[in-house]
Amino acid sequence: MDRTDEDAGSTTDVAPLFSGGEPDRRHWSLAVAAGMASFLDASVIVALGVGLALIGEEYGLGAWGLGALSATLTFSIGVGALLGGRVADLVGRLRAFTVYILVYAVGMAAMALSPSAEVLFAGVVVAGLAAGADLPTSIAVVSERSPARAQGRLVSVTQVMWVIGIAVTQVLGFALSGLGLLGIRLVFGELAVLAVVTFLVRRYSPSLRSLEADAEEARSHQPTRGEGRGDRPRRTRGGLPLRTILTTRAMLVPLLLTMGFYVAWNLVANTFGQFQPYFLIEAAGASQTTATGVGAAVIPLGVIASLLVVRLMDTRWRTPVLVVGLSVQAVAMVLLGFGAGVLAVYVVAIALYQLGNNAAGEAIYKVWTRESLPVEARSTVQGLTLAVGRFAVGFFALATPTLIQDRLPALLAFLVVCVLVALALGLVLVRHMRSRGLHPGTEPPRVEEVAGGS
Repeated sequence: MDRTDEDAGSTTDVAPLFSGGEPDRRHWSLAVAAGMASFLDASVIVALGVGLALIGEEYGLGAWGLGALSATLTFSIGVGALLGGRVADLVGRLRAFTVYILVYAVGMAAMALSPSAEVLFAGVVVAGLAAGADLPTSIAVVSERSPARAQGRLVSVTQVMWVIGIAVTQVLGFALSGLGLLGIRLVFGELAVLAVVTFLVRRYSPSLRSLEADAEEARSHQPTRGEGRGDRPRRTRGGLPLRTILTTRAMLVPLLLTMGFYVAWNLVANTFGQFQPYFLIEAAGASQTTATGVGAAVIPLGVIASLLVVRLMDTRWRTPVLVVGLSVQAVAMVLLGFGAGVLAVYVVAIALYQLGNNAAGEAIYKVWTRESLPVEARSTVQGLTLAVGRFAVGFFALATPTLIQDRLPALLAFLVVCVLVALALGLVLVRHMRSRGLHPGTEPPRVEEVAGGS
């Protein structure tokens, strides 16, 4: 993966290079290596959340200060997601695929060694920008190198990696909770080391180098825009301008629906991704060890749900899983509202939330984006919707610690509404896609088919 194909790297959106539906071991290896973007993104969010109470004590940050720290991370990830794809276009996608991960390592090292709140904030900005930038870039790398009918499964691996990142970080946070702030620093340091290891795999793995050689061979034989359809998706040069996307109904509708779904779902996901230990400490009086232990104990449920989604993503069972997953999330939020400070009730609710959140969430949002839009629009739309979603939850994170302390029932009621809004938008999008003949596992629309606004 150390060679940069300037022609590939300079395009904004790319079609899959391989026909067929069965990925081999190299494709799965690439999906995991690219999925480390989701792993490390989730890990820094959870690690910061696990350490919030301890960080507040160490640096003298109150509820609003902790909210600002969490919001800074979320905003940084949003900015990175918005700009990362375009920067990758300029420097080469494969080059960015390896460099972003090293920048992340620098940010995590600064967080691990931070002698002051100022250095901690700076590390959060650097790590967040790099994590956000790596997300759309890694998805583009996987999508181009996936067999045409296996994109859904391979892109869904990123959600499994997201859950594994949460699991590893929660377990480490629990195991090191007795060390106080030192334990949090060690978790930050572990993420820096993992980022360096990921860089080495992405750059030097023999299986990924072999896959890239095949990709270059396929690229050399793929027709460019203007040459007939054929059986293989055409090579596309350059993405559509955002103005064109926003003024074409067939692209604007799925953009707005996926964006709305992602914002509504992510308001819930980010609240419990960043603030779950803080919630248990404040609402139930749990200790740091208990709060992190609960998170670690329920994570296997999320892993199971994510693996189920990977198996069903390209089948007719996708929509039923979506409905069940979001319904379970709503039940979990209601149960939290009736918890009344009882830790056991909160644990049951959080377990249900893990099942529902990972059955219906970011994975299906990513696949919807790729199935409902031409390849020329995907990177732009994915980066835009990721950024808007992260900005929205960033603003919300500013007030979340204060809401947990002073307005918990109102917070949980709002999260129930968010889940129901996400469900409604998801069902509307499914109906819209079906009306256009877009079903799980089918080829996405071509730009000529939507250019007329149909």
